[in-house]
Amino acid sequence: MRDLFDITRQNLTVAEAVREVRAGGMVLICDDDTREHEADVCLAAQFATPEAINFCARQACGLICVALAGERLDALRIPLTEKGGDPLQGTAFTASVDALRGTTTGISARDRALTAHVLVDPMTRPDDLVRPGHVFPLRARPGGTLERRGHTEAAVDLMRIAGLEPGAVICEVLDDMGEAARGQVLLDLAHKWGLGIISVDAIARYRAAHKVSLLTETQLPTPDATFRLLHYRELETGRDYLALLLGDMRYEPHQSTQNESSEQEQPPLLRLHSACITGDIFGSQRCDCQAQMHAALHMIAAEGRGMLLYLPQEGRGIGLAGKLQAYLLQEQGHDTVEANEQLGYPVDARTYDSAIEILHQLHVTHARLLTNSPAKIQALIEDGITVERVPLEIAPTTKNIRYLQTKRLRLGHLFSSLPQEERTALSPELNSTNREEAVHDVDLCRASHA
Repeated sequence: MRDLFDITRQNLTVAEAVREVRAGGMVLICDDDTREHEADVCLAAQFATPEAINFCARQACGLICVALAGERLDALRIPLTEKGGDPLQGTAFTASVDALRGTTTGISARDRALTAHVLVDPMTRPDDLVRPGHVFPLRARPGGTLERRGHTEAAVDLMRIAGLEPGAVICEVLDDMGEAARGQVLLDLAHKWGLGIISVDAIARYRAAHKVSLLTETQLPTPDATFRLLHYRELETGRDYLALLLGDMRYEPHQSTQNESSEQEQPPLLRLHSACITGDIFGSQRCDCQAQMHAALHMIAAEGRGMLLYLPQEGRGIGLAGKLQAYLLQEQGHDTVEANEQLGYPVDARTYDSAIEILHQLHVTHARLLTNSPAKIQALIEDGITVERVPLEIAPTTKNIRYLQTKRLRLGHLFSSLPQEERTALSPELNSTNREEAVHDVDLCRASHA
């Protein structure tokens, strides 16, 4: 087992607690005196070892539980107890379980560590567990610590922030008299065990302040360049954001002097690219997504500086299933806007809050945005990022020209490469009011960035 008992790490930040649980270590999660004012040992369920479970049983002495996300418990068909949980503190106890295979009596540290692993293993099925058992799953509220400031929610939130499976072994810390360890007694135990303490409140404040968490940074060699690849995860939804980065995104504008060259360094190139499975992966000719993505990466690589941020917003935010249903309607003559509306979806459901938080984390204050979309420009400007638009136009084909025309005339996208005679030859469904609104929107955007 990893040596947990040689140093004192009290009063952890969220970042420090994340590093600890990612490394397979333990932390103490403590709530405040408005609730229980108690602490639980916490470690990632996927890293549970017999030694760690034995420590919880012999040193912390409380009930060994596994805090889990509700969707995981639903997938395993583990129900709440008959009364729905602990009426004293609202802890949502479920039916106790053991792993079906590999266990003996279920009570040993080895057996309980195995059950903790099985509970968070994505391959586990309901019939891989038996109940009643010796491990007590707890159901976290959907909103985590933003909904309930309990140890259960704090432990699951911490796992999500760390990018681990949303399940944690937690065990209450008791003193020598068998009572909840509080105050100086708790601090003395933390010092003795070499464990850091993080508060439920600190985790809740992090959740309130952050939409995304950086999980991994690695290298991604491509035909154009070797990019830094940063993987972020949206905490509320679990959706993944990928940043392909070259160089430093910082930019400090300054006034030129007579002794300086008039040609100053430009802000970095930036592409906000919404995911398109059909286009980006399979090269669909219905859209220009794949060509835009490759063109943006090539331009960033040519300059040696910039970023493509890959956003999980398939089908302008309606998802793959909705997009493919819209394709069927397009084959019947509807344009992309009408198809969304016929299905009851927004014309454009995308939001850029998480993307903007990533930009702030990477110190982006100025950018040359590779886009034809006024909505992306406006989202960044409203958040205080100085934007210069760089057109990213792909030559239209016979298969995607109507799609591009629709984006220009109904969504206000800025195109100069569409043939002039085609700009007004879209379809009879596009009435004069829509045309006038689209042209007005384009003119406004041009004026605001002149």
